[in-house]
Amino acid sequence: GLDETGVQPGDTVAVLGLGPIGLMFVRLARFAFGTRVISIARRVEQIDQALLLGSQEGILLSKNSELHSDSAVISEIKARTGGRGADVVIEAVGVPAAWELATRLVRKGGLINFFGGCAAGSKVGLDTDVLHYSEITCKASFHHTPAHIARSLELLADGTMNAGYFINHEEPLSRLPKVLDDLAHHKNGQIKTAIIP
Repeated sequence: GLDETGVQPGDTVAVLGLGPIGLMFVRLARFAFGTRVISIARRVEQIDQALLLGSQEGILLSKNSELHSDSAVISEIKARTGGRGADVVIEAVGVPAAWELATRLVRKGGLINFFGGCAAGSKVGLDTDVLHYSEITCKASFHHTPAHIARSLELLADGTMNAGYFINHEEPLSRLPKVLDDLAHHKNGQIKTAIIP
């Protein structure tokens, strides 16, 4: 995902969505690519975890926060980037509204990686004026190469990445139905739950 963005040390990367994949992007962007990371999510637990993993800044997009609308988040990103927007936006949510928001968070000439795949049949309304005249590059990453696997193993071996960063809860196998129900309804506030047999 990040390899395809052309991100450089010192660039500002906004990560939209902080599930396990978004959190991996946070960690990699900061420590493997040397970027400034701004994390954006709807749950305070996700922002807290992103900050622990290396994000320098977090933006809580929530009905209970001052930033409860897309326009407020766009304004906040612009304020934190000197009016420009992020050099790279990683969309890791996988819903059309997040894809649309990503196009408003990136700077002119910037790049968006639509990593979060939307459900089959989803339609996304993108402002062609913004994309065209701001010369925004849009990419989507889905697969990996043997070189990506080798690099991933190196990052695991040197400690840059660790599965423990993303698993913040454990439950016994007997509670799996409850865990899945809570996950489906965003009740448990967990990033990733390990099921222990």
